[in-house]
Amino acid sequence: MAWDNLISRTIWLFLQPGNLLVILLVIATFLIWKGRRKTGLGILVSCMVIYLLVMFGPLTNWLMVPLEKRFSIYTNDDRHGPYSGIIVLAGAERIIYSSSHRQVTLDGAGERLIEAARLARKFPALPIIFCGGRKIDGMMSEGDVARKFFLSAGIDPGRIRFDDKSYNSHTNAIEAKKRIRQGEDGKWFLVTSAFHMPRAVGAFRKAGVSIQPFPVDYRTDFNGPFFHNPNFSRNLYQLDYAVHEWVGMLAYYISGYSDSLYPAP
Repeated sequence: MAWDNLISRTIWLFLQPGNLLVILLVIATFLIWKGRRKTGLGILVSCMVIYLLVMFGPLTNWLMVPLEKRFSIYTNDDRHGPYSGIIVLAGAERIIYSSSHRQVTLDGAGERLIEAARLARKFPALPIIFCGGRKIDGMMSEGDVARKFFLSAGIDPGRIRFDDKSYNSHTNAIEAKKRIRQGEDGKWFLVTSAFHMPRAVGAFRKAGVSIQPFPVDYRTDFNGPFFHNPNFSRNLYQLDYAVHEWVGMLAYYISGYSDSLYPAP
């Protein structure tokens, strides 16, 4: 595992909302035990407020909706050709289950592959770059699962250039750039989840790839209420993705992986 990936995973272990909430509860309990009752109770009350904001949905929506709306003008937009190709980012492939059951198994981000296949059928002359190098010894890789999916969707595997080295949005962009051939300097569809699109756009622009965002896998209803029926586990799951993207955009801007803190259309 690359050092930057190891560091980012370690930092995220402590910043992940669910983990952070538990850490704060432990700190509050420790402070109360040590006699610092006022400070400990203050942290406990804060944790309760956060819990309620997550359970009823507004905190998740406050963070997720701006991410998904950022490039929503490109939703289903394929009218501004000519295009040089289609770039689809990994993240939907459940490699353990796909290997165990010997069939394509996708998670909630399956629209990345589904919509990429639809674009591939609509533009049969365009090459496809699949970015994702995650693998586990003895099991299918992300690329193996994607290859099997595209084959079952009737897409010629010969059109697909597989990147088996990248492990985050920054390396996705770097490896995709290497697979763009001479003369393919037009726009490329960039297919990824809507909430992930701002960070991905920043990375691909920095790498010098001409892209047209094609956001998929929406998780929020822009016009729906910010308060929902209580469902802490579901909202916490989505909150993890939202916080991960905001932290990721800040990290990419600081590290020079993106020229913009909050990439815009």
